[in-house]
Amino acid sequence: MIEEHWKLSRRAFANTPDPDFVYRSPAFAEGFARLVYDATELRGGLSLITGEIGCGKTMLAQALADRLADSPCDVIALPYPKVTPTQMLAAVARGIGIDPPPRGKLAVIMALGERLAQLHRDGRRPVLVVDEAQLASPSLLEEIRLLTNYEDRQDKHLHVVLLGQPELRDRVRKRPQIDQRVSLRFHVEPMEPEDVRGYVEHRLRVAGWSGGQMFTEDAMATLAARSEGVPRRVNTLATQALFVGAMRQLGQIGGELMADVADDQE
Repeated sequence: MIEEHWKLSRRAFANTPDPDFVYRSPAFAEGFARLVYDATELRGGLSLITGEIGCGKTMLAQALADRLADSPCDVIALPYPKVTPTQMLAAVARGIGIDPPPRGKLAVIMALGERLAQLHRDGRRPVLVVDEAQLASPSLLEEIRLLTNYEDRQDKHLHVVLLGQPELRDRVRKRPQIDQRVSLRFHVEPMEPEDVRGYVEHRLRVAGWSGGQMFTEDAMATLAARSEGVPRRVNTLATQALFVGAMRQLGQIGGELMADVADDQE
């Protein structure tokens, strides 16, 4: 109904990490550039990316994976770290071409070392991306730290990116053996009001909108304020407003409608 009424070719505000919809606000662009540089050039061992729920950490991780595609850096994704250390090691092994991984933790560790060293000699640079890392157990965090021990005198053989909610910073800070290996710390902040406008307009363009101003000035200001600049909330409120607008056969989303939708979400 939404796409038909507003003449869109696809969903404009889906809460999925579709790279076509990445909006490179100044804050996002800075974080992304620093992350790419840390993972591909500095390769200090461990990048720590934090942010509140819905602020775009997963989108940042997906943008990194897309950027590194067809490059010497092979991305290994661990989207949900509620696994045992042995299961994590097996996932990393499969990600770098050891499939099936050997049975037994020690055998996997030995195979990882040999394979990572070979990849390094071949000019490959694996990057392990762990999303929702605040959920990782202490033993898993320790195993992740040990992965950064694979190195030679010049370079790390594996770079790790940890993404998580703000409490991840505190967990890492309380573990000096991990904290001292962090080469990049970046906190993803909510968008400023002017960035919310750019974000909405960008997503509408990608979705095929070619008309005039879909959201009035009042609607945009209300959306920015009630979403508090959190992309996931922007998506949810914008989708609901477009749905109601389509049901009412409106040609534009106004401030009053946006406020009503926001009230319904609280």
